[in-house]
Amino acid sequence: METMSPTTLDFTAIKAKQQATWADGNYGQVGVRLQLVSESLCEAVDLQSADKVLDVAAGNGNTSLAAARRFADVTSTDYVPSLLDQGKRRAQADLLPISFEVADAEDLPFEAASFDVVLSTFGVMFTPDQDRAASEMLRVVKPGGRIGLAVWTPDGFIGRLFGVVRSFAPAPAGLRSPAAWG
Repeated sequence: METMSPTTLDFTAIKAKQQATWADGNYGQVGVRLQLVSESLCEAVDLQSADKVLDVAAGNGNTSLAAARRFADVTSTDYVPSLLDQGKRRAQADLLPISFEVADAEDLPFEAASFDVVLSTFGVMFTPDQDRAASEMLRVVKPGGRIGLAVWTPDGFIGRLFGVVRSFAPAPAGLRSPAAWG
């Protein structure tokens, strides 16, 4: 059986379908239950108040909020505007200054070496072109900066759940599992 190479996958179509799914679902209600992971990620990267932080594929803003609570200068990005709007409302309710910007993790609209810390919690792992997303995060972090990711592992509960889902609704041939990041 021949598989498609990443260069033959239609990433634009895949991302359009993903955007519609994330916007249509109720991720915000699920996402807020994962706040502790974001707090732990900020601790793990030793986030400091002087850090300029980029939260990639931020969803409804858990990690952005955790970073802003530590007085970092935070930019929260996602390619689903409705999720960013949820994060913006949460930041306003907590009086936390966060910049929100619609952005694709595979094509970040920032200069090279712009951020001290780049973070993503259960977000960037869903990009269809994983190599490009990883390259973009490396591009925008300053030399000596830190990249922190919270991702599900292939052998954990969610990774195994992905396997069950794939057996009923297979992903396009050649597309790597989000759990590959773990």
